[in-house]
Amino acid sequence: MEDGITLYSVLIIICLVMSAFFSSTETALTSLTELKINHIIHEKGSKAKALELWLLHPNKVLNTILIGNNIFNILGSVLAAEMANILFNNTPIALVTGVMTLMVLIFGEITPKTFAKHNAEAFSLFAIKILRLFYTVFYPVSYSLNVFVKVLIKFMGGEVEKIGPSITEDELEFLISVGEKEGVLEDQKREMLHNIFEISDTIAREVMVPRTDMTILKVDQPINDIINVVSQTEYSRIPVYENRMDNIIGILYVKDLLKYIKEDFASIDIRKIMRKVYFVPETKKIDDLLREFQLNRIHLAVVVDEYGGVSGIVTLEDILEEIVGEIRDEYDKEDDDIVEKASESEYIVRARMDVDDFCEFFGVEKSEDMDEYETLGGLIYDLAGEIPDVGDEFHLDGYTLTVIEKESRKLKKIKVVKNEVNEDSEDEQYE
Repeated sequence: MEDGITLYSVLIIICLVMSAFFSSTETALTSLTELKINHIIHEKGSKAKALELWLLHPNKVLNTILIGNNIFNILGSVLAAEMANILFNNTPIALVTGVMTLMVLIFGEITPKTFAKHNAEAFSLFAIKILRLFYTVFYPVSYSLNVFVKVLIKFMGGEVEKIGPSITEDELEFLISVGEKEGVLEDQKREMLHNIFEISDTIAREVMVPRTDMTILKVDQPINDIINVVSQTEYSRIPVYENRMDNIIGILYVKDLLKYIKEDFASIDIRKIMRKVYFVPETKKIDDLLREFQLNRIHLAVVVDEYGGVSGIVTLEDILEEIVGEIRDEYDKEDDDIVEKASESEYIVRARMDVDDFCEFFGVEKSEDMDEYETLGGLIYDLAGEIPDVGDEFHLDGYTLTVIEKESRKLKKIKVVKNEVNEDSEDEQYE
């Protein structure tokens, strides 16, 4: 009798161990995304090759786990009932079932699944090798169940095959944000990755050099004047127009001009050395424009509005700056949007400051209406409803904006002052 009890005890323990194995394997495998498993296989090589079974046949592997788990749970309960009957004679089946259920719950479900959840990668690498044996043994049953379940799911109108990519763009952006919060990604790297996603929603109008800030040459301009413009601006590519600015007919490359440095400059015909213009609409997505720049081996495009008028120019550098941030070379001057900080509550800024940068720096809530313009100057024009004059003041979200410098109709500098909050009035408001 003692030998029988010992055998039953050993068999019940084996059933609990196998139940724990199948439960933990299920949790470990389902905790790993397809992307994570592919990464493990790539990193570990042949040591993780067995995980391909889960990627290729997830339904059949899951069937194998569930079949094995149920077999050992049921077998353990039967053995426990038999052992209880030998020991105590006519033990109520409900009592035996209750005790065995508690043991399976603790040792076959909760404990192993909790362990596997927090050690998914390491346990999966170990468990999948053992699971392959059961996969082979249970394959006929697993395959039959898989076919039956697929038919049943299709009958109910569900999908049985994976639809769509393993990870979406939104999920990837979320992973980047999580990586930054957990310290895996540095702020700069996260910002660059975020900017890469943003450029697909950014259009040429948002990054271009506006028409009013363009350096431009007239096709019949004296060559000495052209040389002066080139030396003063130090740009390598300059648009050329004929008669009016909206009629840009070419792009002058300074390196092409330098080829004639030993010749008589007076005889140079700009028409013969300028290159073809590449025009793009204001609404051109800059990620598409970047690809076109690469394919056509160009660095500059002229941006036109819906009426064909010139709005500005956009360069390869402008697009790259949307990803990596401001790029300054030896010719760039420090020309920040924040001109002067008079105090903690008073700043002098340039009117061309980007609206998004302004709102972020000063903590101003950006409304949907602000999407209609790109710069602080555009915002002030909207607030004024007319061409503002020097000294005009405008109020926005706790700030007073004052025009302090303009050139013709173009606003140059704005004074931004944070309004003082009357503490007494605040107290009265909340009483």
